[in-house]
Amino acid sequence: MLEDIGNHNNNEISNNKKKTILLVTDNIQHYQQQFNNYNINNYKITFVNWNDVLTFITNRDGDAKRINLELVILEISTAAVVEYAKINKLPTITTTTIGEIKKIFYDKRIFFLIPSQSKIETILSMGICKQEDIRIQPFSIFDIIDLISTIKKKERLYQIQLHDHTMYTYSSIDDKIKDAIKFLKIGIKNNETTLLLLDKDIQESYLESQMASHDIDISKLQNDGLLKIAYSEDWYLSTNQKNNTNNKNTITIDHEKVYTKFFNFAEQVTKKEGKKGLRIFGMMDCFFEHGLVDEIVDYDCMMPPKFNKSILSICAYKDKHIAQLSEDQIRRLVLTHTSVWI
Repeated sequence: MLEDIGNHNNNEISNNKKKTILLVTDNIQHYQQQFNNYNINNYKITFVNWNDVLTFITNRDGDAKRINLELVILEISTAAVVEYAKINKLPTITTTTIGEIKKIFYDKRIFFLIPSQSKIETILSMGICKQEDIRIQPFSIFDIIDLISTIKKKERLYQIQLHDHTMYTYSSIDDKIKDAIKFLKIGIKNNETTLLLLDKDIQESYLESQMASHDIDISKLQNDGLLKIAYSEDWYLSTNQKNNTNNKNTITIDHEKVYTKFFNFAEQVTKKEGKKGLRIFGMMDCFFEHGLVDEIVDYDCMMPPKFNKSILSICAYKDKHIAQLSEDQIRRLVLTHTSVWI
């Protein structure tokens, strides 16, 4: 996202129309010197110290500030961490202020900037944030760009809707699981059933721990018909023993069988269980692990860009698997999906 950084004289968009990044810190001068030489296209950084932040966000322009706000960064000082370590309690102004900020900006992403890696456990023990919301000093303009990128990744999951057939690529299992959980949480709010199709190297115990960290009760969701978990290999692949001269089972994709599974399940959750639709987060590793590279491209391209039933699908590929495809195969995949995030 380096194209988002311009020089300080770039004023293509007026400050009133730019999205705001709010940095709450007692080191305003330090950050002003560091960031004021840069302009982030479409964004402006507002610096506020801890003593003034409540006044800033509750004054008569507060509603406008909240609407234009993109994200909040709270710098937890070394002094605050040291005091917590001594008395097992943050300074009153810090705890009160964090609570108020969370209450006012309940729909915004809040990140916590801490002094060092060694303080992560202390910060987590305070109960003020999750590990994914923590960032470590030193903090530069490039870290600001990374946070914006993180927000945009989250937004993309809200941009898709029932009937969309989409494709996302991931560099790690953790990233896939994070998006799968966000995808599920959106489905819960929408009263839509989520089908998670996992790679075989993802243990259910790992998934359960990640879900628990987001206060998600898997058993309850399954009982309520809002979640079904299976392995992609079991869902997509079939064993074909026809024309088998080597006395070995042949792994194949039975297109009709897979289509029927999806559409029958969608019918079940919408017509019999009263859900608004079916959301599918399908991890595609199994095809590549069985050497079914051409087959997965053919299969995915037989699916329409828009489903005529209440189905939303994310085909989750690994970056390294996409790199194995030819330019023509990648072009075909792009054309068969309503949106592609690589």
